[in-house]
Amino acid sequence: MSMIPPVAVGGMTDPDEPSRLSYAGLYVAADRERVLTALGELGFTGWVGPQESRWVLVIAANARGAVASRKRTIDALARDAAGQLQAVVLAAEVDRERRLRLFGYDSDGERVRYDSNPPEGEVPEAEITLDEFGEPVMSGDAFSELDGEEIAAGLLELCQVGGPADGDAGKDTSVALADLLEEELGESTNESERIKAVARALKLPTWIVASASLPKRVPGGPDKDEVTYLGRGKQGAAGRLAAAWTNRVRKKAKDPEDRR
Repeated sequence: MSMIPPVAVGGMTDPDEPSRLSYAGLYVAADRERVLTALGELGFTGWVGPQESRWVLVIAANARGAVASRKRTIDALARDAAGQLQAVVLAAEVDRERRLRLFGYDSDGERVRYDSNPPEGEVPEAEITLDEFGEPVMSGDAFSELDGEEIAAGLLELCQVGGPADGDAGKDTSVALADLLEEELGESTNESERIKAVARALKLPTWIVASASLPKRVPGGPDKDEVTYLGRGKQGAAGRLAAAWTNRVRKKAKDPEDRR
């Protein structure tokens, strides 16, 4: 994978690790006006990009945590948006350049899930069952290795890009994507490189890696007048005021002086 030049990160990273990007967004296969309406009803805070072929790239203002009303995280927002729009939605989340998570949904629910670097001992919820005494029992494949081929096939099908069923060229694409998903990061590589390569393979907009420059012009992406900001689902001044109030409340809740 080729190296990506440093990007201005604004306030979207951990202040203790200014060189490590964190960002989250949605790829939505729907008409932009419908996307704006659905995200408004879901109370989303962030930026909605332009229509790019069948996709609209949406960037969350909060890179790590709740991104919409009812404390929806990026995967929950993807699920609810897919159901509301009856469309394909792929959520992407990069955590400090060391972890990439992808969540793919359509109108029938979750179709694919990927985690490049799950915390040690973390078990997906679907793999946890309870015994007769109510104690958790992990399935035999709870710690199985990442199946890059299966995830790659799921992503290609979800995004309607050629895969194994489309002959030798499709098989090559699927194998290349699987290798990319299974690749271990080195000291000189990061998850922005991986997500950019994944986006290219799936024919998705790649400017998510530079989205921390918002609300200014995105390098390699849209101009600032092509992007719409939503604050708690509202546009314009009302949205900025709603987002500012929410941030103020969150900041006050985290202030130890205010809890004494």
